[in-house]
Amino acid sequence: MSSKKEIRFAIIGCGFMGKTHMLAYRDLPLLYDLDFKIKPVGVCNRSLDKAQWFKDNFDFEFATSNEDDIFARKDIDVVHICTPNNLHTQEIIKALDAKKNIYCEKPLISSAGDIAKIAKHPNLEKVTSQVVFHNRFYPAVMRAKELVESGALGRVLSFRGQMLHDSSVDKNKPASWRNTAAAEGGVIYDLGSHISDMIYFLLGGFESVYAKNQIAYPVRKDENGKEVKIEMEDASYCLAKLKNGAVGTIESTKLATGKPGNPKLEIHGEKGAIIIDIINPNFVEYYDNAAPKTPHGGLRGFTKIQTVQFYDEAVFPPGNHTLGFLRAHTDCLYKFLDCVSKGAQASPSIKDGLYVQSVLEAMHKSAKEGKEIILR
Repeated sequence: MSSKKEIRFAIIGCGFMGKTHMLAYRDLPLLYDLDFKIKPVGVCNRSLDKAQWFKDNFDFEFATSNEDDIFARKDIDVVHICTPNNLHTQEIIKALDAKKNIYCEKPLISSAGDIAKIAKHPNLEKVTSQVVFHNRFYPAVMRAKELVESGALGRVLSFRGQMLHDSSVDKNKPASWRNTAAAEGGVIYDLGSHISDMIYFLLGGFESVYAKNQIAYPVRKDENGKEVKIEMEDASYCLAKLKNGAVGTIESTKLATGKPGNPKLEIHGEKGAIIIDIINPNFVEYYDNAAPKTPHGGLRGFTKIQTVQFYDEAVFPPGNHTLGFLRAHTDCLYKFLDCVSKGAQASPSIKDGLYVQSVLEAMHKSAKEGKEIILR
């Protein structure tokens, strides 16, 4: 009889991200020698038929359309929150009340007022929590972290972060809830959370942000042909200063024609520079400012450092997601479950998510008030 600890989990939300999390669970035993067992218990979706599909295909013990059925079960160790942004706060609080370990999609929450609600919850330090900032787990990003921490770049002077997508370019694309106030955060939450976290992960905290937002088409028609006022930004352009003195830009946009979803980050230091381009996930580029010039005085060049993994063709996720998307999610989940099995805190934790959220809130405030916002 196996002595391995069993982690019993539930998923709330059976859409795109619910499928992604489930696929990561399916692959975990193939990718790792696990020190724990995993067991699907409950699955919840507001449309019960979707939850039932998960139950039937992945051996969950029960399906429900009521999330409270999940939180009430004493035998569930981990809750995955894969629901729309505006539901995250209430679900995190319910999970904390029930002392469940939490694996939550980004953006963590949808308003500045929710930060304090969660940060002050008495059970926050008693459970293991992680925000799904999966880009941290690409080998290229992890290699870049090593380069920064080794001092290879020296003092960081500037950076340039981009999260490029083309999903709002077509003016005839029907409006959805993402374009209205129900989205609670627009592209800053949807895309800016990823690139802001990458900067935070590699370079540390923010000192100030100054953002300008853009709505390409103020009015769109919905699926029924009714005109809808567009309330959430399609793009955001931010000037940011970090606590280490570096200054740079953060561009989060769904107006980048020809870009299918592309996180990119350049970091420039006194001694060197690196480029991470997730659409090319097998390499990080490094420039050594101390390397000798060519005999004719030419400029030094960037060197590609291989961080390669190999992937097969797949029908999920769609082709507008970079290679490594599923593997990064699987690795992210493994790190969380490993911490759960050991009773340890995970990273990025809800505290990390709350910090990134405070940066996003400052961007929104800056764009609204037209001034620089200082972060404390």
